[in-house]
Amino acid sequence: MFIHLLPPKREMTKEEIYERANSVVGIGGMTGNERLCASGLIDLFDKAKKHDKYLARAILQALKFDELSISQIVGYSTDSLKYPNAWDFPNENSNGLNIDNKATLEYSNLNEIGMGAPLGGYCCLTDNKGQKTALNEWFGGPAIWSTDGMKVAIPTWIRNFLKKPLQQITILDIVNREIIRYKRTFNVLDIRTFDKNEIYGYDSPIYRRKTVKFDLNKERILERRKI
Repeated sequence: MFIHLLPPKREMTKEEIYERANSVVGIGGMTGNERLCASGLIDLFDKAKKHDKYLARAILQALKFDELSISQIVGYSTDSLKYPNAWDFPNENSNGLNIDNKATLEYSNLNEIGMGAPLGGYCCLTDNKGQKTALNEWFGGPAIWSTDGMKVAIPTWIRNFLKKPLQQITILDIVNREIIRYKRTFNVLDIRTFDKNEIYGYDSPIYRRKTVKFDLNKERILERRKI
C-alpha cells in the first residue's frame, strides 16, 4: 500500500503579497475587510495575526492601511517606551523656571484618538500671574520645553484629505506671546530635546522608528499668530 504524501504548502513571499495587493482595483475606497477579501489575503492574515505579527503587518502595509490602524489591528506594546510618551504623559507640564518666568502648559479632555492610539486633547497656557490662555488646536504630547524655558514644542494633531490623523509641530513662544505651526507632518511624534532652535526626537516610536531633526530656522511655517 502506497501512501501519497502531499508536499508541504509553501508560504507566500512578501513580493507575492504585494502583487496580490497591487492587483486590487479601487483599493482606496474600500474598507479594511473588503481589501483583505478582494486580495484573497484574508485567510493568510487571520493566521499571521495569531502566529506571525511581522507577516500580519506586511499584509496590512501592502493593502495600504495607515500606521495607526495597523497598530490597532495587529497590536503593539508601549512598555518599552520611555516615559513620558504619546500614550502616557502628565496633564501639566511646567518650564521649571522661577516665579518671574514660570509658565505651565495644561492639558484637558485627553482621550485616545482611536482605540489604543495616542492621546489628544486641548491645552491652555498658565503664565506667572496665573492668567490662562486657551489654545485652539487639538494637541498630543508630551510637549517639550526649550532649555531656556521660553518656548515649548507641542505635537499637534491634524487630519489630511484621507481623514488620516497626522501630527505637526507647534511652537509656543511665551516671550513674544506667539504661536507658530510648521508645515512638515509626522505619524506620531516622540520629542526628546529642544535646544535653541533645534528639536530632536523620533517619529513612529513603536514601529519603523525614524530619527527626527527639526531646525526651526529651516522648516516651512504654515501659520503664525499672536495669543
